[in-house]
Amino acid sequence: MCGIFCSFVKGSAACGEISKCRSSLQKRGPDVGSTHQVYVNGYTALFSGNILWTQGERPTSQPYVDRKGNILLWNGDAYSWNLTMNASIKDSDTKIISDFLCEGGSMELLMTSVHGPYSIIYYDCEQQVLWVGRDPIGRISLLWNISANKLIVTSVGHKDIADLEEVPAIGLFRFDLNACILEPQLYQWSHTRFDCNYNIPNELQYFKQTRVQHVTNPEDSILQQNDQLNMSELLLHQEFCKNVSNLIHYLSQSVEKRTTINPKACKMCEFKCDHAKIAILFSGGIDSALLALFASKYVESDEPIDLLNVSFERPANSGNFECPDRQTCLNTLEELKTLCPTRRWNLIKIDISSVELQQKRFDTIRHLIYPLKTVLDDSLGCSLWFASRGLGKCNGKSYKTPARVLLSGMGADELLGGYTRYRKILQRHGWQSLNEELDKDFSKIPSRNLGRDNRVCCDHGRQLRTPYLDENFVEFIRGLSPWQRCWPKEPYPINLGEKLLLRLAAFKMGLINAACLPKRALQFGSRIANKKENGSDLSDRL
Repeated sequence: MCGIFCSFVKGSAACGEISKCRSSLQKRGPDVGSTHQVYVNGYTALFSGNILWTQGERPTSQPYVDRKGNILLWNGDAYSWNLTMNASIKDSDTKIISDFLCEGGSMELLMTSVHGPYSIIYYDCEQQVLWVGRDPIGRISLLWNISANKLIVTSVGHKDIADLEEVPAIGLFRFDLNACILEPQLYQWSHTRFDCNYNIPNELQYFKQTRVQHVTNPEDSILQQNDQLNMSELLLHQEFCKNVSNLIHYLSQSVEKRTTINPKACKMCEFKCDHAKIAILFSGGIDSALLALFASKYVESDEPIDLLNVSFERPANSGNFECPDRQTCLNTLEELKTLCPTRRWNLIKIDISSVELQQKRFDTIRHLIYPLKTVLDDSLGCSLWFASRGLGKCNGKSYKTPARVLLSGMGADELLGGYTRYRKILQRHGWQSLNEELDKDFSKIPSRNLGRDNRVCCDHGRQLRTPYLDENFVEFIRGLSPWQRCWPKEPYPINLGEKLLLRLAAFKMGLINAACLPKRALQFGSRIANKKENGSDLSDRL
């Protein structure tokens, strides 16, 4: 994952804020980095890029300046294009994008054709225009500060840089550098419907099909009967059988892209090696268990897969790192070993003391979480930072994962109805309200957690990849009615009806025990959170 930064400052002085977040930018992109400075209509413009190599034959340095003087900062993975691109398989995304735009290609057309997560900063030298944006799902972090005489755009910030905000993942933003003031003009994604203060000249079509807008009660569903059907019986019914097969198909494709598009060398080696290239944020729950099982299909047979499981010291019991997720991951690991007997699984037990938690939170993590600042941001941000660091014990020995890529189950709960509060919504207000809540939760994840999680996890120079948020998978799931995704009501109890479709897929794949595991939030499963605190309150620890 790359660290990208640009600033436009009125006058001849360069932006000083980059010094505050330079270290974090470099940790995101440890392989190669450089800066480039230009002067535009009375502005001093600074571009800085730090690269983590994950695609192409070799790392491509950024900022990438083409023959016309256009400047590209790209942080992302383009897994496919809806356009025919004139490119070699050895080319990096950066070069492909820059070449297309240099030859007069449309930014709007290009960005609507990309399948994959990204954030982008692009300076069009001829038009004197700056483009800024995040992908339509908002999977990659990008922050900005817009004022009368200064514009800052950066992958990651620092608490001492005032008034940073996350760039809304609602479209592409265009700044005309010939205008009197720096003001963004929004080219809005067609699937977003947010009220905003930006001038909107055009809509960008992205998803091929829209989400389900209106639902009627599923009177003819087999789940309406009074008796609880077990998973084997449900899989015999045509509707569930088809949807489960499609879910497995799309999720398998998503994991394949995210495990095979990767250098053959781990972070420690320069050339092809047999160390782990892929690590999974692994609670042992259904989301991460399925990712591990699919990953084993595509990772080379002689390479291990690292499973990262974090546990925090219990405040009232010094030195005790037992937590619910630790036992769950041990049980699920045994199931994976049975299903994939030749695969070497490295379970990394990451035990974090209260002292180290406080130190790293103050020194590093609070700056990565910023500008978010709630109790929930604190507990989840800290959990993910330590988990993605990948430093712990494997088979009783000290071990740090050398993987360049992290797989995470982010997005599964919002798409497939995993939260227990959905049960109350359905009970009180019906299926239409549940459908609207699922839609709202999906639209909020870029601002609620995806940017934060990307900043936190990528601080260790690893690429965070989220298979459940692949465009094709998202499009398929959001095209289903809510009762085709979950059934959070009788006859199915809590933690079985939630994410029922995903549980059926896991059951069909052989994860019999994991398919029935209860939903458990990371902050409680790792024992970092205090249940007496309200997650939405502002945290005094940040």
